[in-house]
Amino acid sequence: MAWRRVDIGISDEGAGDESAYPSSSLGLDISASESHSQFLADLPHISEVSRGHGDFLNHVGLIPESTKMASSEILPVGEMIADLGGSVNGDFMEIPMPSADRRDVVLEVMEGELGNLARIMSPSSFGGVLRTFRLPSGSIISGATWNGHTLGLSLENHS
Repeated sequence: MAWRRVDIGISDEGAGDESAYPSSSLGLDISASESHSQFLADLPHISEVSRGHGDFLNHVGLIPESTKMASSEILPVGEMIADLGGSVNGDFMEIPMPSADRRDVVLEVMEGELGNLARIMSPSSFGGVLRTFRLPSGSIISGATWNGHTLGLSLENHS
């Protein structure tokens, strides 16, 4: 029972009008987080700090799963979607994450004794988002895409 990372793609919808690094010409339409990310991306000496941060996150990944699971409540998928203001339409879920830096969001899945689990991790200055949730019985995540600041999850039923 180990967590497996799911790659998150970028949807074709809206991809042409949105970049990973917002342009400073956005004026007042840019959020503080996006402005900060753009500022840091323009500083070449920050790459050393970024590597150190990545090393730290990799080290945190070595913490035993039992410790991580004990500190994270497992929610039913419907409750998790409601908490984050998302929606479910058949075999597709949408989860709005407007303040998340898409590059730092991690989606992982695990096949457990009590069914399939998924978790979303998004670091931020206020502790970030960590949601662990149970997928519907017999379902697996077959794909994940960004459409703007909305995370879309496609499900497949294997029951």
